[in-house]
Amino acid sequence: MIALLEKIRSLAKGESRHPGTPFVSVKATRKWLVNLPGASDYDIHHTLVEGLERFNGDTRGDAKMRIKVLMMIEEAGLPLQARLIAQYLESHEKNNVSRQQLWRECHLFWDQLTVAHLGFLNMVLRGSSVPEGLSSLAVQIAVKSLRYFSLGMRWEYLRGRRPNESAWRRLHKIYRALESAGLALDCVKVEGRETSCAREYVMTLLFDLANPYAFDQREIRMALDLLEGLQGLPVPEANLRHGRHSHMVDLTATAGPERIDDRWVPGGRLRYLDFIGVVKELEQRAARAPDTPHAAVCRKLAKVIERAGISRSGPRKPRLGELRAVFGAQDVLRICSAGFGVVKSDDYVTLRDESSKGMGFVLHEERELAPGSLLAVDRDGGHGDWQVLAVRWQSAEDGQWLLGTEVLSRYPKRVEVEWQAGDSGKQTAVALYLPLAAASQGTTSNLLLPQEAYEAGRELLLRQDDGTRYRLRLGVVIETHETLLRVGFDVLSRDAA
Repeated sequence: MIALLEKIRSLAKGESRHPGTPFVSVKATRKWLVNLPGASDYDIHHTLVEGLERFNGDTRGDAKMRIKVLMMIEEAGLPLQARLIAQYLESHEKNNVSRQQLWRECHLFWDQLTVAHLGFLNMVLRGSSVPEGLSSLAVQIAVKSLRYFSLGMRWEYLRGRRPNESAWRRLHKIYRALESAGLALDCVKVEGRETSCAREYVMTLLFDLANPYAFDQREIRMALDLLEGLQGLPVPEANLRHGRHSHMVDLTATAGPERIDDRWVPGGRLRYLDFIGVVKELEQRAARAPDTPHAAVCRKLAKVIERAGISRSGPRKPRLGELRAVFGAQDVLRICSAGFGVVKSDDYVTLRDESSKGMGFVLHEERELAPGSLLAVDRDGGHGDWQVLAVRWQSAEDGQWLLGTEVLSRYPKRVEVEWQAGDSGKQTAVALYLPLAAASQGTTSNLLLPQEAYEAGRELLLRQDDGTRYRLRLGVVIETHETLLRVGFDVLSRDAA
């Protein structure tokens, strides 16, 4: 009779849903974990990942018991994961062919933990219908859901891969849901460190901003550990504070953060961050032990984060070759106004690398170039097709003068502008029309014109060389480039030649 009652009770709890499954109870799971088969860490880890897949495949049963089972699997798996990560790093130094399998095995672990915690997170976010036993663990479940998803994204960088667009979209979506539920800022201890949903989210944004393609595998892992230990990570804020916030992230976009400039306006799905304190903390850490590998990575992180002024859609690709160049706003205006092949330049730079939005150069001599300074380069071997760029950073490394630039326009056009200047009557000036280099720079092109020609809201006449005339209304100043202003505009009318 007692045995029959026990059988009925186990059926009611769903404990016999699959004969032989190790996840019917805490006791059965503990026994399974103690007896995990395998002759090596890799084999044991593989069995545990397969167990997680089985756990995620059958979601029936008491939620309170299942979350305890998941926490037991997680506690047993994290030390194994750490040892496999160490093996992966060693495999690169030894040029071992096993590194691909090790990378995949580690990625599967993060992936299955994410799937498991997101299932419980969906229950937590239901509000009034949260299952018994999950309410007290709501913050922990929320933080771990975002943390493991974030770790999976960060793990992509160790293969030199950028997380795909769907991963970014999902990361933003998870954070937005946690923010709406009021769980973003609540703290909990995970793996011995206090963290929150906002902190885990920002660490992913920060690491993407740090351009991990410039690091080797060992440095990437070291950088991840350094970010984990930072004390002053900012919290994403909904209100833009000019002069304080340095970067922004779009919660509906498929990419990480970008530097703030005047093109960005407040929006409901935009969040703003101040990474200046992060740069200072990294520099302070480097100063404490200046001759250590950690200090070198700290300096590298601080330098790249500080100068990261443009968003990259992918890693910069190495390029070689000398290009003609001109420096300074007035010389750029002069050379782009000249006919094809008329103006020569004796200055050359060596192209080092490039992305869809920027170029890196090695200078032949040291130059004082402030951020925002203009230069133009000839990519077409003397055919006169000059590209206009803006300086974003400059540094001296290993005896070389390195320069990073953003491409403002690949096909600048000389134009004339005319405006009414009060009692002075009509005035004219030479300007550059800048078709944008990338769609992400905005929805309209820009004008590069002298400061005396600008007044917010001013209407002016623009004439192209072919005689076509446009009536424009000037918008806000996007950026000051020495004596020239880069300005947005609206087209009011057009007259064909």
